[in-house]
Amino acid sequence: MVPADEYKIPYHRQYLLVTSKRIGTHPTLISKLFYPKKCQTKPYFMPNLNLTYFLKQQFYELNRKDRIVKDFLEKADAKDVLIKAFNSERLNEGINETRLFSFINENLSPSKPDLIKYFEESVEEDVALLFIDISSFSKTIKGYSNKMIKDYLDSYYKDIIPIIYENGGEIEKLMGDGIICVFGKPFLNLTSPEYVYKAETCAEAAIKQFYKTNKNVKVAIHKGTINYYKVPGEHYGEYTIIGQPLTDLYRLESVSIQNSLNFYAGASYDKLGWTKSIFNEDEVIGKNIRIGKLQEVDYSEIRIIQFRGFN
Repeated sequence: MVPADEYKIPYHRQYLLVTSKRIGTHPTLISKLFYPKKCQTKPYFMPNLNLTYFLKQQFYELNRKDRIVKDFLEKADAKDVLIKAFNSERLNEGINETRLFSFINENLSPSKPDLIKYFEESVEEDVALLFIDISSFSKTIKGYSNKMIKDYLDSYYKDIIPIIYENGGEIEKLMGDGIICVFGKPFLNLTSPEYVYKAETCAEAAIKQFYKTNKNVKVAIHKGTINYYKVPGEHYGEYTIIGQPLTDLYRLESVSIQNSLNFYAGASYDKLGWTKSIFNEDEVIGKNIRIGKLQEVDYSEIRIIQFRGFN
């Protein structure tokens, strides 16, 4: 990963920039190869998986399985760059099709990790999802310069990202202060409710970490069946998740309370009950809150858990 400042790329793009050191590509050169002049400012977005491994390496550490998948994605990126460049007819005329694809097959055809197959085969799994974000983020940064926002988010990521990985989560989306993370297979080889416990410990740690700071967080938790999914086509190869639980989670976050773990009353997570939770009833406070009808969501009430001394 090339530091963003080296190429004067806006800070919010730095985690999303694709480069390939293996074939010596430069982000500006890539842009010139694949886009007409009027489109040369179009950013390169990394597939979500590639982004998560960069974040994990930057703020935590990669294990052996992580490195295998990361290596596969890097080689796949390099292969796509060459194919797109050849198809755009902007490569040197001396590089013919036979020579190009011979190079690709010899050097850039890694074996496919099982985790990648999860996405390409759209495997269905029951998982726990967390949506962690800073309460009143827009209000907090109002009047901040871009440098101040950068420093604020740097400090936030430095603390929150290790908490997620230490508890077995994987980042699915990072959207400024908002982070969606997944707990379950294939990242955690656990069954229910064990992977839910991991999500709960992560939520508790996040809430307590930022309590009474200028980064108080709210955490939405939801459980359900999703499908892993790879967006088709060569121009935006995103690895992500799809399913109703994700829609429910977005809606839940919009009505969540700060310094609290928020969940829908009557949802699958709620039905696990106190007999299947890591929380001690003497150490938490539970509340019910009525909510208005949320678009595309069947729930009309949320429940929150707050931690004594952190509410």
